[in-house]
Amino acid sequence: MTWRELQQAFEQVRGHFGPSEAKAQWRRWIEAQTGKRYAEIALAGGEPATPEVLKAFDADLADLRSYRPVQQILGFAYFDDRKFHVNSNVLIPRPETEELVAEAARRAPQGARVLDLGTGSGCIPVALKLRRPDLQILGLDCSESALEVARQNGTEHSAAVTWLRGDLHQLPPEELKVEVVLSNPPYVTPEDPLEPEVRDFEPALALFAPPGDPLYFYRRILEWADRLEARQLGLECHRAHAEATAQLAREFGWDSTASVDQFGAPRWVWGLKTRA
Repeated sequence: MTWRELQQAFEQVRGHFGPSEAKAQWRRWIEAQTGKRYAEIALAGGEPATPEVLKAFDADLADLRSYRPVQQILGFAYFDDRKFHVNSNVLIPRPETEELVAEAARRAPQGARVLDLGTGSGCIPVALKLRRPDLQILGLDCSESALEVARQNGTEHSAAVTWLRGDLHQLPPEELKVEVVLSNPPYVTPEDPLEPEVRDFEPALALFAPPGDPLYFYRRILEWADRLEARQLGLECHRAHAEATAQLAREFGWDSTASVDQFGAPRWVWGLKTRA
């Protein structure tokens, strides 16, 4: 089988994603398997594919025929220009979340103690630590399986992040105090339509708020932020609920505003604590 024929076979089994997405996934998959740029493989299209890559294709074939995200099949995703390990226990990092990291890096005071609530893969605290080595950064999650991935990513990137097990349904430890709280919490409700690659393969624990209550975790985060004595806040939100989240933050005493992401969707709530 030639490289060109292998590409055709790959795009055929991923055809349920549509032609352009199947081709984009081929590029990601073949570059990961060969360590070469897609253009090099394309130029050699008439040459035989290597046995190692053909074996990898056969090994991945069942997953490729499903809606399993290609990042889970490969075991990594790129975030903030770095490779992060992912699996079915963590959300796949989204490009818009890089904006949360960039803005937090701009806003956080020198040497501040920063806590990421619901850290998942750890992409937010690790990327932020690499941008701002002066910060003292913590990542908290209720899932030990997620924290295993986060620790792996922290170690891989030599990022000195403190990982904590904790549950937003409960109260934070009394001794825990931070200046900045960040979070990309579960904000999808079971009533919301989702693509099958998200609904069936990404962790429900990290996706879903309680039925009919998309702001549930934001209330919990704001309650935690008060107990943690935080003075800055950065939240990622559902596009339909960003302004409602900002209003909720104002009710908790935050000078807060909602802003749009790189795609023009309402996405961010940033806040400063102005009153108790």
